[in-house]
Amino acid sequence: MYLIKLSDKNIETQNEIKLEKVVDDLLLVSIKMDISNTKDFYDYWRLTKTIGIPPLEIGIDSTDGTIQSIVFYVDSTCFKDSFKDNRKKQEISNGIVEVDTSIFKKSNDYVDINESYSVFVENNTLICEFESDFSPNEVYKNNRMEIYIKDNQIIGFAISDLQDSEIEEINSL
Repeated sequence: MYLIKLSDKNIETQNEIKLEKVVDDLLLVSIKMDISNTKDFYDYWRLTKTIGIPPLEIGIDSTDGTIQSIVFYVDSTCFKDSFKDNRKKQEISNGIVEVDTSIFKKSNDYVDINESYSVFVENNTLICEFESDFSPNEVYKNNRMEIYIKDNQIIGFAISDLQDSEIEEINSL
């Protein structure tokens, strides 16, 4: 059960992206989608099947359904061996995505999905995909973040315009 897109807004927010090496072969990637949103707690949608590392977590603001945080870990086993870039066919819309929050049953809830994710780097972009047939039919760009959607379901995201220091951190795995 992927996150379902309900709507979108043509606004841009300021992102905060941090890459931090927690051990020699493990990189923590934390993303704040809107640094002006100061809410402390979100509802979380998590992918829990990736073995040996903590789950990928997407924090949703229950008041408006916007994605506010993404936290995931990358080690050498997360990288996908081959990647067919199907993103180039899609027109990119600017803005943020609002998702269906009815999957959360209480405040500060979480939903665990027993699925894994893969990552790859392509043209200064770190892409994280949840679906083996990665072929989005919609792409939303907000600052450096891209959200990939297929049939109204979020199937991945990306950090674009990676800085040299970020690429070095990724390549050090």
